[in-house]
Amino acid sequence: MSESKPRYVYIDLLRGWAVLVMVETHVVNAFLLPSIRDESWFKVLNFINGIVAPSFLFVAGFAFAFIAPRKWDGYLAFNKVFWKQVERILQVWLVGYALHIPFFSFNKLMKYITPEEMLPFWHVDVLHCIAFSLALLLACVFIGRTQKRFFWIVVFLFLATVFSAPILWTTNVDTILPLPAAMYVNALHGSLFPLFPWMAFVLGGSVAGQILVWAREKNAESLFFKYVFFGGAALILLSLLVEVIPFHLYPPHDFWHASPEFFFVRFGIVMIILATLWYWEKVAHSGRSMASIVGMESLVTYAGHLLVIYGLFFGGHSLSYLIGQTRSLIEVVGMTIILLAATIVAAYVWNGLKKRSMLQARALQYSLFVIALYVFFTKPY
Repeated sequence: MSESKPRYVYIDLLRGWAVLVMVETHVVNAFLLPSIRDESWFKVLNFINGIVAPSFLFVAGFAFAFIAPRKWDGYLAFNKVFWKQVERILQVWLVGYALHIPFFSFNKLMKYITPEEMLPFWHVDVLHCIAFSLALLLACVFIGRTQKRFFWIVVFLFLATVFSAPILWTTNVDTILPLPAAMYVNALHGSLFPLFPWMAFVLGGSVAGQILVWAREKNAESLFFKYVFFGGAALILLSLLVEVIPFHLYPPHDFWHASPEFFFVRFGIVMIILATLWYWEKVAHSGRSMASIVGMESLVTYAGHLLVIYGLFFGGHSLSYLIGQTRSLIEVVGMTIILLAATIVAAYVWNGLKKRSMLQARALQYSLFVIALYVFFTKPY
């Protein structure tokens, strides 16, 4: 008997809206005129866009812990369930690094690339952070063995990640770690999403997911989401109050990237969004939607829109390089709408193909992969 795989629309919605807003974020970052960024309304937009990555990371950990109980025995037995999870994690990791290849030519990488040109390949992005965090959560399953011990191990790692971030953000670890590994610790070499503090969103999502598992066992799901909503609001308020206290535990640090206070503001907002989407599914709209389909195919849609903007398809250059930050607000809005439409269509097509025939979908996936490898290894320059 095949394993049942129910879908929870609010989880797909959170992931889907994160991807859709991420499309807008990347289009704006790549093409909008710098002068427009000085306008007051852009600060509001920038703050909203800053919730996208926390949401994307949070839902990865939340989904892992939420579905883990029905896979728990398989994980511990190292059976096909375990190896399927490992395959998914490695796939995310592979896509993350593939999106950072500086030149889509093996020959050029081996013969002509400089260390400076290779540096962006090692930068840690959202997918790297998710893959590492999920691998860590899988390791916590083996270490804890039970859901209760798993929960407390992840709680400890969550708090340790958050509260060590202000120190590790500016700590040079190059002397004890090779550069590719050091990239995971902080942003000193250009990583956008190093583990400290970004991994904490995945770990925190996992904590919430495990609590939901226990709440559902007691038929207290609605109470759980009520606590999530008001707990998120309380976290935001408490973090803002802590920030105005004239006593600081840490030396001066990057508030917007490493501060525990700002982390918990964003974490609280994500909690409120999660609870709101759950309510939307249960009370107002329980069916499938555009955003949920995009969320179901988040890896394809995430990677696809990045390839459109940053893919090296135009004489070794990307659209972001060729166009640059030269477009007006109206032009960027139009570009965003076009790319959003393409992203949604891609999600529907891929999702529909998988529903019709998973075998055909896998055949297409592997065929494209083989073609890409062929081009990569045979392209002279």
